[in-house]
Amino acid sequence: MLLRLLALIFAAVLAASSSSIDARVVHPIFLPFGDNGRRLIGIQRCEQCFGICQEVHYRTLCSTLATLPGVTTPQQLLDAALRVTAAKSAMTEMRLDELMRSGVGRTVAMMSSLQSCRDSYASLTDSLQKSRTTLKKRDSHDDLMSELSAASTYSTDCRDIFDERPELKSPISGAQRHLTRLVSNCLDLAATIRQP
Repeated sequence: MLLRLLALIFAAVLAASSSSIDARVVHPIFLPFGDNGRRLIGIQRCEQCFGICQEVHYRTLCSTLATLPGVTTPQQLLDAALRVTAAKSAMTEMRLDELMRSGVGRTVAMMSSLQSCRDSYASLTDSLQKSRTTLKKRDSHDDLMSELSAASTYSTDCRDIFDERPELKSPISGAQRHLTRLVSNCLDLAATIRQP
């Protein structure tokens, strides 16, 4: 009984937080009831999505997105991936703004690099939003792939900036790596999923 009550509280908190952009990836939760357990998140499982996730570079990341509520079709999986990636990119922009305001590194080279990274992530966020619009409008698959190819370039710009300046250490290397993986999966999913 206590587990059911905790599950309901968790579901209420999750529902309350889903009204705003939330970039956290929610992992599936299984309750120990019945033979196989009962799912709390992602009630309608998209079996086709899990098959598609085997065709992307970062399978576990994709499979986690496939468990999100409302993901019941491959197109919804791609939309969820785009939404989460755009939110992560926007969060990285905000983190870069904080770093620049705090004067981290306090060198001209570091501040210049952080500003360039911030500009790239702003372009990435914009490109991902355009990709979502293209997907929702059911526009040309080529237009979607073009937007995502641009997003892929933007996602690696910051890494390239710091690679060119080995004396500087990126303060957001983890976020860079994660965003690059998310964008790679979006591109792989779009290439695999054809518009109906």
